[in-house]
Amino acid sequence: MTETFDSWRFLAGLGTFLFGMHFMELALKNLAGRTFKKSLRQFTTNPLKGIAWGTLVTAIVQSSSVVSLMVLAFVGAGILKLRNAIGIIIGSNLGTTFTGWIVVALGFKIDIQTFSLPFIGIGGLSLLFFSEREKLKELSKLLLGFGFLFLGLDFMKNSISGLTEIIEISVFSNLNPYLFFFVGFVLTSIIQSSSAAMVITLSALHSNIIPLEAAVAMIIGNDLGTTITVLLGAIKGVPSKKRVALSHFLFNFISGTFALIFLFPILYFITNIISIKDSLIILVAFHSSFNFIGILIILPFIGPFAKFLEGRFLSEDEQVSIFISKVPGKVPAAAIEALRNEITGMIERVMYLNICGLQINPELFDFSAQGKFNDAKSYKNGNYLSNYDTTKELEGEIIAYYLQIQNEKLDDDESKTLSIYIQSVRHCIVSAKEIKDIVHNIREFENSSNDAKRALYHYLKGRMNEYYLRLNKLIKSDNKSAYFEHLGDLMQINHQIHQQCQNEIYTQISRKSLNEMEISTMMNVNREVYNSNRSLILAVKDIILSEEEAQNFNSLPELK
Repeated sequence: MTETFDSWRFLAGLGTFLFGMHFMELALKNLAGRTFKKSLRQFTTNPLKGIAWGTLVTAIVQSSSVVSLMVLAFVGAGILKLRNAIGIIIGSNLGTTFTGWIVVALGFKIDIQTFSLPFIGIGGLSLLFFSEREKLKELSKLLLGFGFLFLGLDFMKNSISGLTEIIEISVFSNLNPYLFFFVGFVLTSIIQSSSAAMVITLSALHSNIIPLEAAVAMIIGNDLGTTITVLLGAIKGVPSKKRVALSHFLFNFISGTFALIFLFPILYFITNIISIKDSLIILVAFHSSFNFIGILIILPFIGPFAKFLEGRFLSEDEQVSIFISKVPGKVPAAAIEALRNEITGMIERVMYLNICGLQINPELFDFSAQGKFNDAKSYKNGNYLSNYDTTKELEGEIIAYYLQIQNEKLDDDESKTLSIYIQSVRHCIVSAKEIKDIVHNIREFENSSNDAKRALYHYLKGRMNEYYLRLNKLIKSDNKSAYFEHLGDLMQINHQIHQQCQNEIYTQISRKSLNEMEISTMMNVNREVYNSNRSLILAVKDIILSEEEAQNFNSLPELK
């Protein structure tokens, strides 16, 4: 035990703890992948299942942020209903309390440093030696993050223990415990981690620096403080994300208010009725209890709660869409036309986005106002991913609007048209994603010291510049009778570009100008560009061709 408070050891412990949490979150997010996303949709078909799923998964992965980010993405895309998302969010709130149980079970009962070192050693070495194997790399990050988390806990615990030598403990004992609610709130708002705040509170209680009642009030403040991060992150988001963030805040506010009002009765129940005597266990039991009670309070009102939230953040300027935000979905004829105009604008947005991703200057093209992003130089200054997210948000708004129209009485032609239009949206997003997946490769090619690799990239970039100029011209053309022919030409040109680039790669292989990794990367980039172009042509086809022309177009050789 140190004789004084070691502030640097405390800060190092906090930093190490947060670094470990971050590493674990990244690893778990990457390891979960498609299965995680699929299960999110399958097992959250109602609020009760959402609560159970949110609690279980957060307890396992020990990261409510991983779960919350996935929920925000699905709500933004219109795949997950708000009421089910609320269930997951409040469930993850209960699941994250398991961090305290783990820390109490391991962090204060064993030699933490000895416990954490094998994880850091094995994780660090395996990360170094298996960096090329994706699964092993992520498992290594998970081990390394777990080790750093407990090493940071050890640093914080030992540094706080020194405070008992220089602080008169009776000062805190005489203070109103409710004051510590604000301490917990401010602490979590600053460090933006409820888990780290929980560890600090447990360490202070373990060292007898603060009494149990004060620690309990701090924990309540921690829970409310952790919502600030989510609220700040949603300020510039779409309305659906703001509603999810608000639901998180309101749930924690309701459960926290209940816990403050009934602080002493709940403590009495835990200490005297259940007869728990260990102060650390009492603290984490209180944390889990009031979150569970909060769920019981809010569960019967999730429906009205969701309706209340759906009435918030309706300002038009917060929506990405331009046309569908102004036409009610209850008038199918007008709504379908608005949808067509919105998707036409979306096609231009995706064109713009892809051009930026390929490092082509968008100022060379003629885009309408809705086809452009706010930042005309996004291809240079790193805003590509932000603009990609905006396109995904537009997809979510279009899908939600499409579902509104589907609820109305439609004739067969209207239903068929809607199906074709939503198919165009899917093609658009596939096109954008294909380019997004190779953006890092494009940047690598641009800065490569390998002249052959740079030459291949610039050849592809030049051909794509020509391709997009032709596509841009087609979209701007009023000559509807030529749409079919020009689209067919573009499909053939895309096929030619793919073959010619492949031949160029083979030429460089024969000259031994590329190593195995570069060959694989170049082939993949060429394939992704081809698929992206093809999807974009299909998106345009679904919007501008008649039904008969579309059927003839689908029989083209390049589509078989």
